[in-house]
Amino acid sequence: MAVMQVPENRGMSMFSPVFFGGIRAPLRSALAGVLAASLLSGCSLLPSRPAFERPDAVSLFSQATPGEPHPLTWQPMIITRFNKLTEYTIVDHDGERVLRARAAKSASGLVQDVAIDPQRYAIVFWRWKAMNALPEANLARAGMDDSPARLIVGFDGPLEKLDIEDRAMASMVKLISGREMPYASLIYAWEGKLRPGTVIDNPHSSRAKIIIVESGEANVGQWRSFRRNIVEDFRRAFGEAPGKIISVAVGTDTNRTESDAVTYYGDIRINAD
Repeated sequence: MAVMQVPENRGMSMFSPVFFGGIRAPLRSALAGVLAASLLSGCSLLPSRPAFERPDAVSLFSQATPGEPHPLTWQPMIITRFNKLTEYTIVDHDGERVLRARAAKSASGLVQDVAIDPQRYAIVFWRWKAMNALPEANLARAGMDDSPARLIVGFDGPLEKLDIEDRAMASMVKLISGREMPYASLIYAWEGKLRPGTVIDNPHSSRAKIIIVESGEANVGQWRSFRRNIVEDFRRAFGEAPGKIISVAVGTDTNRTESDAVTYYGDIRINAD
């Protein structure tokens, strides 16, 4: 599997244009954006599954075996092997079987390819328990956009509607990662400072919108449950109806703030109601 060869530097962000110092400025900026958008919209260095092989439901962490790095239908979401990877493991915690993410100055996630019609199944339910809040992180700032907990939903859509820059980005994502870049992504995230309900652009790509669902340190160490209407959130973020849901991912990353974090993820369900 081909991997971009870039110089290792512990203090550098995985999304930093400094990685591409020898490349002409326009291309350097584009590649940095591609790498960022790839991770945060559910792309990885592993190829995506063909549409006919994708399940119509999210596989449950509670049905996995303790000690597994992830359930079989999930796969690592890795953007570059030069970043330390967040460790994901199925564990029994608080009397439940859940996914534990342990980040130590690291960044990676888990992603599952799916095929779900949001017009029939519009409600996403999930739970997480973050043991650290990362108060120094800032999801609106490219150099500090760590988060202890993210749920990322990727959508299909007409790529011909994208502008030239976004189409070029989609082509580069496919070339670099072997995965199709989602037409658009919603990122439900825990943020250090912004109020819950705030919607912001991903600092690396206009095709990914971040919805803040948790903020600050008040609920650290507590299980938090969420229910979101995907169709309503997508319309609010992008001004149009969503296409088919093609990927669901979770991600805990601390490489920007060079900090540590542990987060537990419960089952994720996308239902009619």
